[in-house]
Amino acid sequence: MKTAPRVFLVGLGPIGLEVGRALSARGAEIVGAADPAPTLTGGELALLVSGAPAGLAVAAEAADIYRLARAGDVAVLCTGSRLTAVAPQIEQAVAAGLHVVSTCEELAHPALRHPALAAELDEKARARGAVILGAGVNPGLVMDRLPLAAAWGCARVSHVLVERVVDAGQRRAPLRAKVGAGLDVESFRAGVAAGKLGHVGLAESAALLAEGLGIAIGAIEESTDAVTDPQTSLVRGVKQTCCVLAAGAERVRLDLAMYVGAADPHDRIVVAGDPPLDVKVLGGFQGDRATVGATVSAAFAVGKMAPGLYKATATSYR
Repeated sequence: MKTAPRVFLVGLGPIGLEVGRALSARGAEIVGAADPAPTLTGGELALLVSGAPAGLAVAAEAADIYRLARAGDVAVLCTGSRLTAVAPQIEQAVAAGLHVVSTCEELAHPALRHPALAAELDEKARARGAVILGAGVNPGLVMDRLPLAAAWGCARVSHVLVERVVDAGQRRAPLRAKVGAGLDVESFRAGVAAGKLGHVGLAESAALLAEGLGIAIGAIEESTDAVTDPQTSLVRGVKQTCCVLAAGAERVRLDLAMYVGAADPHDRIVVAGDPPLDVKVLGGFQGDRATVGATVSAAFAVGKMAPGLYKATATSYR
């Protein structure tokens, strides 16, 4: 039976609050919370997170709560998608002696885009006896961990297609904003070019899947396109594709469609191999709830892992 961790919550947006509630329901002890939003700072956490200790106020800065840290405590960061932005927060928590679980999508495979930063984080984690782990549904489960588990039963794999269709209209408002719902096409394209719109982490999932299959990655190719309403021409969301090429041949393809009103939401894994597989999750994984679940699972797992920086598909995770 796993020992329930003591947890510091950093970032109290919709996902951060749900993670806190789920952690409390699983028996974790919430010992501190921080968020710089003026509407949250100074407020009582128990009014936001059921199960949180009475009288515990939300701090503006994580440093104010890390002074309460003990060996083995966990900082759960629900603060951003880009590793360069989240890395200082990770380093701060590690310096305080905390394990770190973060929903940062680029942390799922940190060395893919930021090899030097990943090496630095790994060195600092090992020096402090800490674990750093990215967690989430995508990347972290649906388009990497799950297809790897399915392919485990194949003697040979020549190609893997993972298809995820999400009705963004059934998701939280920040997700709809992230996929550009309601924008005109020109604004959408400008947002994509600036790195402000679209799903973050598809290349990380593709690399995790390819590496897990033992594929030597030659190139990773990505594309992002708008899905528009035929009547208004306004954007409903995105279609993104990421392919892994090895020796000039496509070996992994990830197709992600996230837009308002998407028909037949599902997750599907098609493996060309021995034996061939075609697995479909009807309705798909509910992204917000699955992100919460994956993050909570990670928070319970890190205390039993050896120090260091891990990929989201680390075999010792859970």
